[in-house]
This record gives sequence, C-alpha cells and structure tokens, in this order.
Amino acid sequence: MSIESRLFSIGPRICRERNALVATTGWRFSFLTLGLMFRRIVVDTETQTVAIHRRYGWLFGGTRTIRFRDIQAVTYGYDDWSLGARLSYTYKSMDVYVVGLRLYDDREIRVFHFFGEGVFANNGPFPDWWYWSEYVFDLTGTQQRESRRFVELLSRMIGVSVQPSASS
Repeated sequence: MSIESRLFSIGPRICRERNALVATTGWRFSFLTLGLMFRRIVVDTETQTVAIHRRYGWLFGGTRTIRFRDIQAVTYGYDDWSLGARLSYTYKSMDVYVVGLRLYDDREIRVFHFFGEGVFANNGPFPDWWYWSEYVFDLTGTQQRESRRFVELLSRMIGVSVQPSASS
C-alpha cells in the first residue's frame, strides 16, 4: 500500500490559456537546475500548431513550431532510474515518464519528463510480508497519473493516437 503525494514528483505545470493548452517547466525542476533549463509548450487548437519554446543556460534558446498535420502520434514511455533495479532484489523505484511527439519522418521530439518516487519492488526470494515496513511506509509521487492525463489530453487535442516511445 503506497501513499501518493505530489510532493514526491517533479513535472511540468499545465494550464489552459484561451484555446490553448500550456505546459511549462515546473518550479521544482527550475529550482534544482537553478533556472538553467526552461521549456514551454503551447498546443493551440485555433492555429493547429504545437509551439515548443526552449531555453538552456539562461541565454541560448529557440522556438520550434509543429503543425498538427505533421504529427503522427503522441509518444509515451517509462524508465526506472533507480540503481537498486540493477543492483538489488529489493529497491525503491525512481520513475521517469517521457512524453513526446512522433513526426511523420519518424523523428521523436521529447516534450516533457515526469520524475518521481515510485513504489517499493520485491524481486527477491523472500515474501512481501518480509519487507512489511517498506510497504507500510511506501511514499510515491503522482508522476504516473499526471503524465498519463497529459498524454491523453495531447492525443485528443491533436487528434492522433498514443504510441510507445522509441527510448522505452
């Protein structure tokens, strides 16, 4: 049994402005990177475009605009970044969900990453009750639920299907 809280996840801030969906880099990620990396995605249903504004190192940046008709699918992937997954039978996962856009020329453009504490995993020889304290006090983030909602919303707005990410 895990206790889910937004405190244990890092993801973009998502809101609606007029007829557009706007997702910007979350304040936690901005704080951790000292503002070195910033991204703003605007999905505009009136102009049928996705505008991706990026800034690196406070100075270098640019904007890329993609028309809806050039997008083949919204991509969604998962990776576990915890060292325990590779080194131990039992571990606390570190979830990373990747959301992107696959264009018709088969290029995949990463839109956002959702990071957070995952659930405790037991892949060892002992039964789950052996690790009762880890299961009882298992704190997880909301990254899975939030990333899935974002993917479904993007898919509906753009009018394309969801496909697995090439990196997952």
